[in-house]
Amino acid sequence: MKQVNLISLLILGICILLGSVLSYSEDDDFVMGNYQGTISGKNWDGKNFRAQVVALGNGRYRCVFLYSIGDQPEQRVEIKGMKAPLGTALLEQDKEKAKKMAEVNFDGEVDFGSAFGGKGKVSGKIKNETFTGTIQQGKETANFQLKRVFLTSPTLGQKAPEGAIVLFDGTNTDKWDIKPHWQIMGDGSIQIVGSNLQTKEELGDGLYHIEFMCPFMPNETGQARGNSGVYIFGRYEVQVLDSFGDPPADNLCGGIYKAATPKVCASLPPLQWQTYDITFTGPKFDANGNKIKNAFITVYHNGILIHDNVELKGPTPGGVSDKEAPKGVLMLQDHGDPVKYRNIWYKPANN
Repeated sequence: MKQVNLISLLILGICILLGSVLSYSEDDDFVMGNYQGTISGKNWDGKNFRAQVVALGNGRYRCVFLYSIGDQPEQRVEIKGMKAPLGTALLEQDKEKAKKMAEVNFDGEVDFGSAFGGKGKVSGKIKNETFTGTIQQGKETANFQLKRVFLTSPTLGQKAPEGAIVLFDGTNTDKWDIKPHWQIMGDGSIQIVGSNLQTKEELGDGLYHIEFMCPFMPNETGQARGNSGVYIFGRYEVQVLDSFGDPPADNLCGGIYKAATPKVCASLPPLQWQTYDITFTGPKFDANGNKIKNAFITVYHNGILIHDNVELKGPTPGGVSDKEAPKGVLMLQDHGDPVKYRNIWYKPANN
């Protein structure tokens, strides 16, 4: 699949906030996240260069470098990193201070491609939320300095427009078929606990706005890392996962399982609020109940278009039914991980 330049999309669709203005939460390790800044060197002058750093648990990290020329599709390479040990006394005295003082060292040999000088050795470190390092390619050396930044969706916190139905605003769960252990959290969100959650009433064609946050589960991988899902009509799932730093796939965040792979991976790191803005047109049936037209879906993930009017030939697994219908409930999937949701509303197509 052809990929688009995510740098341009981020500039257009996402605002950048410095870490001093916005932080994740008390679980933040002051390392994982997006890094943007500058790079200089013969092979790199005038080119786009950024990094995504993913926590893997036990002091291990994965760094994904994303780079491009102008508006061309981004390319990616990965290197591994390890946190340098800190004194036991400091860890016991002040865990927050210890996290802020942490240093992670990265190194690896990768092939950036001929347009970027080919193979090279990357060495760098993250300290105080700043990623500095070098790329050695033969006799040429490039230097980079990247700062940790916090990106936020342009539709985050967006209020329900006129004509919309507020499904959850943090004050009550009246619109939902609540299971015993579901409850509103102190931050006005609702967290998955032991069962799926679905609306009491069936909904139809229109725009669905959902905000979600994946937990920080660095020791887990793949489908065990912040897994949930948003089921439109209770039948068509848009995957929810901590897929930060991963290439797009139909079974990762934003994917429509076995049906459609996102154009790009637009995931933010865990512990940050993310948005889905989903325009859905359900299947159509004749007077005898025979389907005459498939469903169609358009999805913006954090303000970035990842599915553009994709045709869905049938339901995805795990929904309320494998039989299609002209309308249905909105369902939030329980997959065993403590994913949070908030600010959920639906605007019918005729409004």
